[in-house]
Amino acid sequence: MKIFYYGGTVHTMRLHVEETFTSMGTDGDRICYLGNGGPETEEGYDQYISLEGMHVFPALTDSHVHLLYTMILAASSFNICEITSEGIAPDCMAGVEQKIRAYCSAHPKQKIIVANQYILSAMKEKRLPSRQELDKWTGGRCMIIYNIDGHSSSISTALMKKLKLPEQGSDGRFFGEAHEFMQGKVTNLIAASVTPSVLAAGIANFSNLCAHYGISRVCAMDGNGDVKHDFLTRLLAFVASRMDIDVRLFPQYMELERAEKYHRLQKFPRAGGCGSWELDGSVGSHSAAFYVPFIDNGEKGHCYYKDDFILGKVRGAHEKGIQLSSHAIGEAAIDQIVDCYEKVLGLGDGRDGGEEEGEKRKSKPMPRIDHFEFPSSSAVEKIKHLSVALTVQPGFSWMDKRYLKSYEQFLPKEKVKQQIPLRELTEAGVCICGSSDSPVQSMNPYEQMLGMVEFYLPGQSLTPFQALRTYTAEPARMLGEEMESGTLEVGKKADFFVTGKDFCRAEPEEIGEFYAEYLVKDGRRYVEKKGTIRELVKLLLRRPKKI
Repeated sequence: MKIFYYGGTVHTMRLHVEETFTSMGTDGDRICYLGNGGPETEEGYDQYISLEGMHVFPALTDSHVHLLYTMILAASSFNICEITSEGIAPDCMAGVEQKIRAYCSAHPKQKIIVANQYILSAMKEKRLPSRQELDKWTGGRCMIIYNIDGHSSSISTALMKKLKLPEQGSDGRFFGEAHEFMQGKVTNLIAASVTPSVLAAGIANFSNLCAHYGISRVCAMDGNGDVKHDFLTRLLAFVASRMDIDVRLFPQYMELERAEKYHRLQKFPRAGGCGSWELDGSVGSHSAAFYVPFIDNGEKGHCYYKDDFILGKVRGAHEKGIQLSSHAIGEAAIDQIVDCYEKVLGLGDGRDGGEEEGEKRKSKPMPRIDHFEFPSSSAVEKIKHLSVALTVQPGFSWMDKRYLKSYEQFLPKEKVKQQIPLRELTEAGVCICGSSDSPVQSMNPYEQMLGMVEFYLPGQSLTPFQALRTYTAEPARMLGEEMESGTLEVGKKADFFVTGKDFCRAEPEEIGEFYAEYLVKDGRRYVEKKGTIRELVKLLLRRPKKI
C-alpha cells in the first residue's frame, strides 16, 4: 500500500544537517518520496494521512538491552529502591527488610524472589544484606538481590544450595567475577518457572513499551556462557526472529564457536556483550578496573582476563568476520580492549565501518566497546582512529550525579573528571550509540538522551540533535545497516515515529517526557498487543526474519 503523510515536519537526521520536509510517501515497507507537496499535488497514493503539525523522526535503536531479563524474567521481580525528587527510599536496612517482608507476604507461592534496583551507595550501612539477613526476612526462601548496576548481588542460603555454591565462609554477598560468572545459572533457575502466559505478557509488554518510545530495533545482549546447554537463548532467538520489534542478537559466549549456531539466523555474525565478555565490573560494585584504588575501601578493581587471552579472542573474531561486543567501564579494562583492537585493526581514520565501492558504500558492522565510561587519555586518542563503535548509557551518570552519588563516594576526583568526553568524540566522528542496558535502567531512550544533553561533565554535553543521532543514524552505522535504516531517505525502510514536539528544539526539562504518538514499522502502524496466548501462538507461527 502507498501512503502519503503530509502537514508536519519530517526530520531526516542526516549527518550534521537538520534537514526537514513537510511530507513523506511510503510504498510498502520503503520510503518513496520526501518533499513539500500536498495531497493536491501528489497523486497515486492509496491513503493520505495528515500529520496535524506533528514531527516525524527515524525509529530508534536501543543498542544494549538484556532482552530475556527485560522481556520475561522481570515479570517475577520487584524493585527495592525508588528514586524520586525527594531522594532514594528505602535508604537503610530496616527499610529494605520491610519491603522484602511485604513482598514475600504478598507472593507466598513464588519459587525464587528477585529484587532489582538496590542502591548500595544510598544505604546508610553502605553494604548489601547478608544471606543470614535474607534468610530471616524471607523465612528461608530462595532470594537474590541485585545492586542497581547489575554487578553485585546478595543471595539467600536456600538459593545458594540450589546453585550448589559453597556456604562455608560466605555471607552470600558476591562481587566481581564471583558475581558475574554465576548469573547464567541464576537466570536458568528463574526462567524455569516461566509459563506461556508469562511469555505472552512479556513479549506484549516489551513490544508496546518500545512502540511507546519510538523504538523499532534493539541489540540483545543475551546468552549464558556459564551453563552447558543454553536452551533459554535458543528459545529467545526463536521468539526474537518473529517479533514485531527488530532484534540484533549478540550471543554472550567467550567461546566464539558456541555462537556459530546462531549465524544462520543473523544478517551478520555477532558475539559478546556482557556476561562472559565483561572485562571488568562497575564503580558501584567496586569492581571496575582502575589503576588506582577506590577511595572508600582502599581496594583496586582489576581486569577479569589476561591481555593475551583477550587479544586472541579479538583476533579470532576479526578473522571470522564476527562483530564483537565487550563490556569495559574502568580505564584499565578500556585500555586492554582498545590496545587489542589497535593491534588487530590498526589505526585508520576511525570514521565508519564501510568500504568505498564506486559511488556506493558497502556497509559492514563495527566491533563495539560497551560503556567506555572512564577511558584514559591515550584510549580517547586511539579510539578516534579506530573503526570501533562505543555503546554508552549517560543516563546512569546523570542519575548518579543527582541521586546515587557513587562516583563521588568511591572514586578520586580526578577519575570522576575522566568520564567519556562525549562531545569531543562525537565531533571527531567516532560512532557513539545510545542504549539503556535494560533492566539496569529503564528502556526510556529520552532519559539517556537527557544524560547526554546534561552530561555529568557540562563541557562534554551534546545538542539534542547529536543525542538523537546516537539512537538513529549511529546504531545503523554500527550494525552495518546504514544503507537500510537510521535516517529517513528515499529507498530506506519506512521505520519512523511521530511525536508532538520537535526534539531537536527541546529544552532539557522537556526531554525526559518525550514519547511517540505512534510508531510505523515496515510501513505499517504498530498495533498495541494484548499479551494473550492466542496472540503468542500466532507470533510463533510467523516466518522468521534475520536477527
